[in-house]
Amino acid sequence: MKAENDARGDTRRKILDLAETLLLSRGFNAFSYQHISAGLGVRNAAIHYHFARKTDLGVALIERYRRRFARFIAAQAGLAPAEQLERYFMLTDTYFQRQQICPSGILSAELQTLPAEMQQVGGLFVAEMRAWAVDIVARGRADGSMQYAGSPAGMGALMFATMQGALQLARFDEDAIGSVKRQLRQLLGLAAEAAGANNTNSTATTHEESQQ
Repeated sequence: MKAENDARGDTRRKILDLAETLLLSRGFNAFSYQHISAGLGVRNAAIHYHFARKTDLGVALIERYRRRFARFIAAQAGLAPAEQLERYFMLTDTYFQRQQICPSGILSAELQTLPAEMQQVGGLFVAEMRAWAVDIVARGRADGSMQYAGSPAGMGALMFATMQGALQLARFDEDAIGSVKRQLRQLLGLAAEAAGANNTNSTATTHEESQQ
C-alpha cells in the first residue's frame, strides 16, 4: 500500500512539475492535458485521477507556489533589508535564465480568462509577493539603510511592478533587468554595489520541488 501511495504521489508531482513548465513558458490557456499526458507518457485518465478538472490543476499549482514562497521568505528572515532586496531581484534573474515568465506575470496577463477559483488564489499569491516587497522597503526605511520619496506601500508596488515588467522586456533586451535593478537601488538610496548584490546563494528555495 505504501509503495502504491508513493507511486501516486510521484505521478502527481510529475504532473505538477510539467504543468508548471508549460504554464511559465506558454501560459495556462495554451496547454492541455494532452500536452501533459504526451510529455509524461501516461493517459489522460491518469491526470484526471489526480486533477479532475484543469481548474483543479491550476489551483494546485498556485497553492504550491504560495507554499514555496512562504518558505522562501522564512529563509530570508534573518537578513538585512538590503540583502533581502537582492534576493528579491534574484528571483527575476532565475526566471530570465530559464527563459520563463514569472507566475505572477502569467496570472496577471491571463487573469480575465482564468476560472474564478484560480483568480481567487492567484490574487492571494500576487498580494503575498507584493506584500514582501513592501515589507523590505518599509524595514529598510526603518533601519536607515534605504531612503526614498513616498510611502513604503508605493515604493514596494513600484518595485514589484517594475521587476515584473523588466522580465517581460528582457525577452527583447537582455540588459533590461540589470538596468532596472540599478535604477531601483538608486531610488532606494543604495549604492550600485548594494549589500548582498554579489551574493550568489541560490534562490532555488522558491523553485525547488515542494512536498505535496
